[in-house]
Amino acid sequence: MTDRTGLLTDRYELTMLDSWVRDGSAGHSAVFEVFARRLPEGRRYGVLAGLGRLLPLIESFAFDADEVAWLQEQGVIGDRTAGYLRDFRFRGDVDAYQEGDLYFPGSPVLTVRGTLGECVALETLVLSVLNHDTAIASAAARMVTAAQGRPIIEMGGRRTHEQAAVATARAAYLAGFASTSNLAAGRRYGIPTVGTAAHAFTLAHESEEAAFRSQVEAQGTGTTLLVDTYDIAEGIRTAVRVAGPALGAVRIDSGDLADEAAKARALLDELGARSTKVVATSDLDEFVITALADAPIDGYGVGTRVATGSGHPTASMVYKLVAVSDSIGGPLRPVSKKSKDKVSLGGHKTAWREYDDAGRLVRETFTVPGDPEPAQARRAQIPVMRDGTTVHAPTTDEIRAFTAAALQSLPAEALAVAAGAPYLTVVPHPIEEENMTAPTKALIVVDVQNDFIEGGSLGVAGGRDVATRISEHLAAHAGDYAVIAASRDWHHAPVDGDTNGGHFAAPGEEPDFDTTWPVHCVSDGPGSDYAPELATDAVTHHVRKGQGVPAYSAFEGVTDDGAALADVLRTAGVTDVDITGIATDYCVRATALDARREGFAVRLLDGLHAGVAPESSEAALAEMAEAGVAL
Repeated sequence: MTDRTGLLTDRYELTMLDSWVRDGSAGHSAVFEVFARRLPEGRRYGVLAGLGRLLPLIESFAFDADEVAWLQEQGVIGDRTAGYLRDFRFRGDVDAYQEGDLYFPGSPVLTVRGTLGECVALETLVLSVLNHDTAIASAAARMVTAAQGRPIIEMGGRRTHEQAAVATARAAYLAGFASTSNLAAGRRYGIPTVGTAAHAFTLAHESEEAAFRSQVEAQGTGTTLLVDTYDIAEGIRTAVRVAGPALGAVRIDSGDLADEAAKARALLDELGARSTKVVATSDLDEFVITALADAPIDGYGVGTRVATGSGHPTASMVYKLVAVSDSIGGPLRPVSKKSKDKVSLGGHKTAWREYDDAGRLVRETFTVPGDPEPAQARRAQIPVMRDGTTVHAPTTDEIRAFTAAALQSLPAEALAVAAGAPYLTVVPHPIEEENMTAPTKALIVVDVQNDFIEGGSLGVAGGRDVATRISEHLAAHAGDYAVIAASRDWHHAPVDGDTNGGHFAAPGEEPDFDTTWPVHCVSDGPGSDYAPELATDAVTHHVRKGQGVPAYSAFEGVTDDGAALADVLRTAGVTDVDITGIATDYCVRATALDARREGFAVRLLDGLHAGVAPESSEAALAEMAEAGVAL
């Protein structure tokens, strides 16, 4: 693109620039980062998109004489800044996650380095492109997963403005859509285009048969005929009569799609058109496509929902100053925002990705200058612009292939459409005191109670030793944790046959030691007390669970003041959770898995947990590792 893009910005970017030009700080070195504090509700990952559109726009970010004069007339800038802008172009560096890569809360997906003046001017442009395209790609990726290999056509051009339609088609294709109806996107980005006819085409003819004959004569028998303008069954009969059994496809755009697709498939087979495909459209999204998984549908067309991010039309990314110098050529100092709910972390960060032997993403961390590089980790960012010139320009199909590979690095549960917590939360490695105002780790001590150690009603071998070792760990490391929570089973006394919601074996029945258990940890009884070997002075939150219902995970309990454990951790700014306690194969396992579902980085501390049996403990450890728990 050759058109200048300097005015694709907000006024306040240039009023800030004007002040910095006046006081001389516009030339100070600066680092800005783009990240999302959170994912849309229920999403487990996001897909970064828009980088390939953004970099040419940054190269073209400049102002002509008329634009500068207009800015002066509007009182946006003064004479000195007018001179600055006449010669303006971005001459800095940009590093970024590759387009199509996954991101999570806190992922520094793009870093801009240059002078304070040139970096600040880019904010609106950067965010407008990345927020839009990333929202589209993230929604489209979920739809592709839901489609289970069946192709999806992007058809959202009539549901957004004309330029957004082109960007939408590109982002959806990168995320795995098979084609688009948008011709501009097809020509500009090489995306396959498809399209046949709308209902207006059928209505404009004297009969449905006349419309189908006209279309087949023009496009051949491999075309797709829209069969629901009048009666679907009759439309299918007419379509096969006109095109023959080699008809490419029929499209259904209304009604109960699962039911209509089943009837259409049966009728096509009856008519001998066994190779004719069934394509479904009509307000589809990832949830509807999931519900249609068992229907005989061969492909989908998605419009409104992909063009609007499936209910989340922005990725909520922000562009924040994280380091600045106090003089031209001076050293960078970290800066951060401290306002409630919008805290940012200062310092130029290097993001790292860690994968297991199967290539599954298990952790994302970052370092700041002076930190050691984490072992066996890959840099997440790559250079994409140097001295204002693009140095990374993969083709559309290369980005598409990279996106598919990135999605394959997630476990199946993280790819599921069902709502869940983010698969990862990006955390510092290691935590540096100069960049952190407080610890961001928590320790959870699970059910170290009298009934679960030797001599208790459900005593676990090694329980007392674990309690002692946890106390030793607390003595050495209590200051490392923002929260230290200890959970306890706290069951109702079995008065009048109370089984705590079926957790206790009913009177006269033997427990199966899987879903039913002997009476244990009765509230305020000696079995519910902490083991005497466990020092609890450093515990900040006592969690009680199983009060009338079965409960295994500490996340199912509440604190003494009625707060949920997940809320306590988030309020304290916790990102990492260390887990200890009893028993490895039951309550420890459940707590660790829930901590991962809540989006925390989780570590099970070696030697500080004990299991009921070796086989079930080994199975639990494998399950935790599969979920991303560091063992």
